[in-house]
Amino acid sequence: MSLTSRVNEDVVYIYVEGNFDIGCYDQFNKALNENLNTSSKFVIDLSKASYMDSSALGMMLLLREKLGGQSSKVEFTNVNDEVMRILCDAKFDQLFTINS
Repeated sequence: MSLTSRVNEDVVYIYVEGNFDIGCYDQFNKALNENLNTSSKFVIDLSKASYMDSSALGMMLLLREKLGGQSSKVEFTNVNDEVMRILCDAKFDQLFTINS
C-alpha cells in the first residue's frame, strides 16, 4: 500500500497503490492539509488500488467535509470493478464524481 500526491496548478492528484486503508492515513492527511486552502479540486486515482476499506471511506468523507460538502471538488478516477463495487455499496456514487 502506498499513497503519493502531486499538485498541477490548483488540482491535487492523489495516487493509491495496493490497499487503501488506515495505513495510508498519515500520507493522505498530509496531502490534504498541505493543499486544502490552495486547491480547487482533489482527484483520487485508484487505477492501482486493489482494495478500499471503511477507514479509506472515512478519509474520503473527511475530505468532503473539509471542502465544505462540495462533491464537485472531489473526483475518483480510473476505478476498477472491485473498488467500484465498494464505493457503490457505500453509496459514494451519490456523494462523489466517480469515473471508471
